Amino acid sequence: MKKILYPFLIISLIIGFVACSDDLETAPTDRVAGNVIFETTDGAQVAMDGIYRMLYSSGWSIGNEHQNFGIMSTKMFTSLMGEDFLQDAQGNGWFYFDYRYDVRSRYTATSWRSYATWAFYYQLISNANYILAEEENLGGDPAVVDNIMAQAYAIRAYSYFQLIQLFQQTYIGNQTAPGVPLYTEATTAASEGKGRGTVEEVYTQINLDLDDAIAKFKSAGLSQSHISHIDLYVANAIKANVSLVQNKWGDAAKYAKDALDKPGREMLKASEIHEGFNDAKTKDVLWGAEIIADQSSVYASFFSHMDARADRYARSSRKCIYNWLYDQIPSIDARKKWWQDPNGPDVGKSNHNIAYNQHKFLYAEIDGDLGDYIFMRKEEMQLVYAEALCHDQKYPEAKAALEELLKLRRTDWATVLDGVTMSNELTMGSIGSAKTLMDHIILQRRIELWGEAERIYDLQRLKMGFDRGSKAGGSNHSQFLPAFDTKVPASKEFILTIPQKEFDGNPNMSPSDQNPM
Repeated sequence: MKKILYPFLIISLIIGFVACSDDLETAPTDRVAGNVIFETTDGAQVAMDGIYRMLYSSGWSIGNEHQNFGIMSTKMFTSLMGEDFLQDAQGNGWFYFDYRYDVRSRYTATSWRSYATWAFYYQLISNANYILAEEENLGGDPAVVDNIMAQAYAIRAYSYFQLIQLFQQTYIGNQTAPGVPLYTEATTAASEGKGRGTVEEVYTQINLDLDDAIAKFKSAGLSQSHISHIDLYVANAIKANVSLVQNKWGDAAKYAKDALDKPGREMLKASEIHEGFNDAKTKDVLWGAEIIADQSSVYASFFSHMDARADRYARSSRKCIYNWLYDQIPSIDARKKWWQDPNGPDVGKSNHNIAYNQHKFLYAEIDGDLGDYIFMRKEEMQLVYAEALCHDQKYPEAKAALEELLKLRRTDWATVLDGVTMSNELTMGSIGSAKTLMDHIILQRRIELWGEAERIYDLQRLKMGFDRGSKAGGSNHSQFLPAFDTKVPASKEFILTIPQKEFDGNPNMSPSDQNPM
């Protein structure tokens, strides 16, 4: 009988990634046997910290490792699959295949996107399951136990949420479509694999996990000990995003508001809008990873692909904003500085100053390859809150929520929405004029969360497709995708193919379970 190949990372292997619980970012521990690590709550948190380390570790594929560095890698390739985030040249080739939609046919290779993505999120799930399996056996302060288990439930939910969006169409209209295999118990290489089930079953599990996480965080009553840790407010934020995809507008608004209520967190003011986005201690950050010298990687990192000032990958393949979107940002908007002004006096004087190149994400220290990763900010939840209210036809509240962000970005914020049609209809596609309140909310989401939110997920859940324009029309895209119609919201091209390794090792998955080719 064939045995499961995914997930295949057992608890003793987690520890290779683990940092000491008292000093998460400084000193990875030696490997420790699973029965030892779960003798105390300190040991269990060490195992959980190992999962957090995995979130920004490189690898996950056998070859092409430098385009696989955890959560930020996913954010990059899903942004490149849309229209607002582009590469101006192929350069060394990293991520360009995602940008030009040339990865789905490579599902038999262990060096490409399908394998790397599937392996990454299922390894997170596998390790979370090992921690959750010890809930009844773990001694110590019950509040600490609840807090650790809440973190594990949340990371499992987050991982399944990523997988179901990457390997199947959006929730609405596809509830009975094949999902992804669900594992809620600890697995080993000897465990038998499971079938795909349905999309509905996957979302049911995601919500069960998030509900358990939120309840346990509340029961524990402990504050976030490090920005890398998921806490009550991050769990609420994940739940808000899940609810948005499921069109549960009331829930999305509620959980977004709960996330926004995190003490000590504030959205950035116009005077605080900065280039870099490399400090997880910034006051608007809800969840991120603090990277220090002995944990940085010279090439396999988000910043090596983003910061064209450095002698790294971005130098020959700049990550730029779609010129149409850039033109929608007035000069009085503090965010305009995140990208190179094509008419600025310094344009073209360096690789960094190529027209429309991004300045939003830069190394904190180039020589040391240092820069923190920001996974989630308060501004994201503000936009989720506004969108959910608008979908729910609570227009005055939605308008006020959007203006709360706008007044921190633009000096003309009080007049931006004058004359806007109070409607939840999305009339604007990739280009066009913002006429309705929903148009304005989504436009601000595209600007504010450029490079942070997975654009292809929004295009799927909003059922809008996209248009990169054409060279003749003045678009600055280097790939226009004439091979398929990108305006079809449920295009098969928008989801990944399942890696062949899964079919090779899982007796409950057959070639007929593959996504459309």
